[in-house]
Amino acid sequence: MKRLRVIFIGHEHMDFLAEQKKYRQAIVGADTSVEVVSIKRGPETIEQPLDELLAGPAILEEVIQAEGEGCDAVIVDCALDPALPALREAVAIPVVGAGQSAFALAITLGDRFSILSPLKSLVPAYHRRIREYGLNFALASVRCLDFGILDLLSPAASDAFVREGEAAIREDGAEVIVLGCTGMSPAIPRLQERFEVPVIDPAATAILTAQTLATLGLTHSKICYPSKEN
Repeated sequence: MKRLRVIFIGHEHMDFLAEQKKYRQAIVGADTSVEVVSIKRGPETIEQPLDELLAGPAILEEVIQAEGEGCDAVIVDCALDPALPALREAVAIPVVGAGQSAFALAITLGDRFSILSPLKSLVPAYHRRIREYGLNFALASVRCLDFGILDLLSPAASDAFVREGEAAIREDGAEVIVLGCTGMSPAIPRLQERFEVPVIDPAATAILTAQTLATLGLTHSKICYPSKEN
């Protein structure tokens, strides 16, 4: 039995989190357990780079605790991948970022992908992440839904997703759509049927990536992510 731990950023808004947890626990098979925790302090959501910085220490605490309690891999449940390199330096088990895993999958399914960001304030942050990951060649666009994280499952947000996704395909040349937030994951089944291109859910991709790494016995390179004592 493999143990994966998913770390949410928010620690309140329990109705929203309960729906998100139910969705994630259903993704893997019976041979893998998914444990879901929330950070105990810091911002409720990551809606700009400052939130990423403020959430970092609490995320780090949860990652270290997960390793200490015998988890096989950790998923940071945020498509902006907050503090990902530092988290990998802190532990030996795999730490999977939802954004990075989704972007990596996108370039196996098409030559160009677009990211649908929930908020305008996150658009520059996604452009920076894409540059850091060396994927500028594959980015068609970053489009904004203009909805807060906690409102992403509303009918209006679904309409915005369809509108911006269609524009990304028609106007920007996107061949794959990547959600820019894990908060819209439960809506994926009804949204996918609206498009002729793949729609990638960063939450599901991250969990299955973590499961694969744990099954194969692989983790991140300590040459790339050296431990502090090294």
